[in-house]
Amino acid sequence: MEEINSTSVEFGMGESSAIGSDIVANTVNAPKPLLGMKFNTYEEAYNYYNSYALLMGFGIRKSTVNYSRKTREVVDRKFVCDKEGYRSNRDKIEIPFRRETRVGCKAMMRVKLLEDKSWEVTGFVEEHTNHVLSSPDKAKMHRSHQQFHKTKRCKKLIDSLREEGMPPSTISRVINATNGREGELVTPQQCIDHIRTQRDNNIGHECISIIRHFQSKATNDPGFYFAIEVDGSGQMRSVFWADGRSRASYLHFSDVVVFDVTYRTNKFSLPFAPFTGVNHHRQSTLLGCALLADEQEDTFVWLFQEWLKCMHRVEPGAIITDQDRAMCNAIHLVFPTTRHRYCYWHMQKHIIDHLPTLGSRYGEQFQRYWGLWYNSSSIEQCEGYWLEMKEKFDINEEDEGWLQTVYKCREHWVPCYLKDTFFAGMISSQRSESINSFFDGYVNSQTQLQEFVTQYEKAVTHRRLSEAHEDFKSLNTKPVMLLGHPIEVQVGEIYTRNMFAVFQTEFKGFGTEFCEELRKDGDIVEYQVCKFTDRGKWEVVTYDQSSHLQFICTCVLFETNGVVCRHILSLMMARQMDSLPDHYILHRWTIHARHRNIGVSNIVFGKNITSCEEKINLLKSWALRAKFNNALELALDSEEKMQKLDDVLTNFIESIEEEVRETRVQMEDIPQITAPISHTMEHIPQITVRDPDRPARTKGRPRNATRIQSGLEQAQEKKERKKRICSRCGELGHYRTSCKVNLQRYN
Repeated sequence: MEEINSTSVEFGMGESSAIGSDIVANTVNAPKPLLGMKFNTYEEAYNYYNSYALLMGFGIRKSTVNYSRKTREVVDRKFVCDKEGYRSNRDKIEIPFRRETRVGCKAMMRVKLLEDKSWEVTGFVEEHTNHVLSSPDKAKMHRSHQQFHKTKRCKKLIDSLREEGMPPSTISRVINATNGREGELVTPQQCIDHIRTQRDNNIGHECISIIRHFQSKATNDPGFYFAIEVDGSGQMRSVFWADGRSRASYLHFSDVVVFDVTYRTNKFSLPFAPFTGVNHHRQSTLLGCALLADEQEDTFVWLFQEWLKCMHRVEPGAIITDQDRAMCNAIHLVFPTTRHRYCYWHMQKHIIDHLPTLGSRYGEQFQRYWGLWYNSSSIEQCEGYWLEMKEKFDINEEDEGWLQTVYKCREHWVPCYLKDTFFAGMISSQRSESINSFFDGYVNSQTQLQEFVTQYEKAVTHRRLSEAHEDFKSLNTKPVMLLGHPIEVQVGEIYTRNMFAVFQTEFKGFGTEFCEELRKDGDIVEYQVCKFTDRGKWEVVTYDQSSHLQFICTCVLFETNGVVCRHILSLMMARQMDSLPDHYILHRWTIHARHRNIGVSNIVFGKNITSCEEKINLLKSWALRAKFNNALELALDSEEKMQKLDDVLTNFIESIEEEVRETRVQMEDIPQITAPISHTMEHIPQITVRDPDRPARTKGRPRNATRIQSGLEQAQEKKERKKRICSRCGELGHYRTSCKVNLQRYN
């Protein structure tokens, strides 16, 4: 037969050779293959036959392949109709109800490698005798014609949309809507297959993946910090990380931190442990995050030590956690000067669970005395009520029950013991739980570690966008005054939008308060302040006349929340003060709190400076870095400001470089003594980190749940469970994975 040379189009050997639509566009008028037709590669031959099959209305697949015995390269390929052959008996036993797709069609094309490295068609069968061909609108649904999902562009798009938390069905709709070219539709199953393949390929390499991810982050963010704890066999136990922005924010908002480990939705059930602070808008700000191996004391000690090292060795002023003994011991060990508070919500839950039992044991009046003890206004009053309860109900101090346990740790949760500590208005770990709720819908029990890390970064970005939005609102809007009083105007110009709303709540309440002098001792005057309508509930405000600026209220709102209370404001108005003293305006609540000018000359850790020299230098460098970042953010909105900042930095760099050159010239005549380098990259031991081989040990919480479900949610789940239909037996109430047919077959 006469040799026929095809007018071939260069398809290439890369990903582009698998793009079905591009091939169809270039070979839309391709005639049927003929014996002797030649191609540059067998991929080119496959694409030609596939485009011909699309025109004819059938799909193809790759069948047999032969290799050279000497070189092991491919020398012969056979492409067949996708209905060629028959399903094996083994498949019929394993999947008995699956519909038949192969009917023994003989249509095929065979190509062979020649000596000149070209491929020649050596066999071709055109007829499809035992099945009908598909219509033009159905032909593109054959698997060989759905190739767009295999391209790099589509895979990258699937990965990006998956990182945004979209399910496969939504991903396919988005891709099909944005792709817009006929014949390149992506099905949900193809998205599922790609996601499953990505996860399978990452099995056993998740720790290495997150290390590489962290290293990439550190390249773009010099302040990025991460630490991984491994056991003796090189298996990962815990991982902690924080970016430069979080470390810089901690310099401004280190007065209170919330720590919680109740969230554990990931493949290895590792508890998710975020450090959450409060910014100047009273929003949650993330100050680092960890995935822990367990909830034992040594694990918490490792985490807190790494977090403290990351945060410039500066302990937080206060920390709020739940009542966990291992966590408490670790906090007291690593943060000895930090005030530790138990979460109000968790303590109230314990009280509700135990108080009825104690009431039935000690009598009906126990709950009333308990309320008096818990709501004591002072420590002395609290201790007095406890002695009275012991005598009245014969409480034995030697008992090791719940009552004695909570009494011994009363300084961590009873309100009167916590009145001297600033908590930024927080009494529970709800901020940490709100961070956890962000991940619901994005991660599940099969989420891999790198994917979880990516979702954390999205949570950080989400929080920072909210902070930037509030910054914009505070800077570009003016507050509406209630009375126009000078104090109200003063605070309105300084505070952020949210914090001014908190202040106005107290400011508008001072008009309902009644002030009465109780007693006077020299320059110290005590006033009784209460509502006109409720003279039974009152607070005592102490005023130092010698200072004219010092007020102390028994409600301690300013000491704990940082906002002047209505009782002090009532006394200020009575004394006709027209401005709020500077020490009653916390800088952390002002508009420019995060852009505070941290002076490096003011960073001192007590009298013994030499022992803290390394710590001071570290903080000074971070103060300068934070100052530069703040200057950059302030200059971003103006080309003129950017140019001004660039000029300042350029002049500084040029002056320093000139000093270095002069010093170098002076040192050239001085003999230098150099020490040999003791370590090189080759001498540093290489560490291999292995993935955890088991789920983390927990303390009794549900394995795949973020929290305890309500009765309504449980009823809804039971209702949904009844709707399940098994794809194997067709019965209701279960899925294929738990079908009895499987159990019978394996037994």
